[in-house]
Amino acid sequence: MGMTIVYVVVSLVICIAYFTAVDHFLMESQGLDYWYLFRK
Repeated sequence: MGMTIVYVVVSLVICIAYFTAVDHFLMESQGLDYWYLFRK
């Protein structure tokens, strides 16, 4: 059970890092910023 929790946490970290990288790439290349939706 412990290893399953570790695997889920690692997967979440990877997904968040990947999403952040994609968001940064879009923001740099096209001026899009996903996070501005949460700032309003």
